[in-house]
Amino acid sequence: MSITTTTTVTVNGMTCSCCIKKVSDKVGALPGVTGVDVDLTDGKVTIEGIAPERTALAEAVTAAGFQLAD
Repeated sequence: MSITTTTTVTVNGMTCSCCIKKVSDKVGALPGVTGVDVDLTDGKVTIEGIAPERTALAEAVTAAGFQLAD
């Protein structure tokens, strides 16, 4: 049985609804992710489901054209 969690990370460079879609699509495609919520105001991305490994998450954010904050 897998434990689902909520994880929030900061992503740099997001400014518009297109950014939301790109990040949501890439992060949402990671195994175990069941939901993604992007807050442009704070630059926060909240991920629901099984928390992805940091490396996989950073790669997904980079593939969307942005940078995961440290």
